[in-house]
Amino acid sequence: MSAGFLDHPGRPGALGAILDEAARAAEDFCRVVESLSPAQFDEVRPGPDPDTVSLRALCAHTVGAAHRYADYIRKARGLPFVEIYQLDPQQLAGPGDVRPRLGVAFRYTEAALDGLYEASGAEIARVTFPVRWGPTYDPEMILEHGIVHLLRHRRQVERWLCGA
Repeated sequence: MSAGFLDHPGRPGALGAILDEAARAAEDFCRVVESLSPAQFDEVRPGPDPDTVSLRALCAHTVGAAHRYADYIRKARGLPFVEIYQLDPQQLAGPGDVRPRLGVAFRYTEAALDGLYEASGAEIARVTFPVRWGPTYDPEMILEHGIVHLLRHRRQVERWLCGA
């Protein structure tokens, strides 16, 4: 369990378990990012997607997505949310700035789930929202998506370092 990303690791239920696993994925992502030199973090490789032209941009995208996943849940639950959270890559001065920013996103997510940790699967599934890429998700689904997002981008950083 990676307590550094969560105020209350080990919460009960499916959502508690998923948050613990998301924190583990975030720890792995940050461990790889923190191994980068400043030059690697800033290297630019031309490409069609502005979120992947540098590892700085990729990290800003990853942190931003973590916030946006929480905002889907918040909006569906009638909680305060940001319509489209974006993190300017320049707000990440270096690899060490990623972990605290991701920690803020995770604690924001934890708060979005207050009152659902003890809920049944059916109760959680009733909180639904369309995501921008098409399907309708519930909190469990978006959190699972968030884990895979972190894993996929951790792999991308590793491959970048190998020149792939």
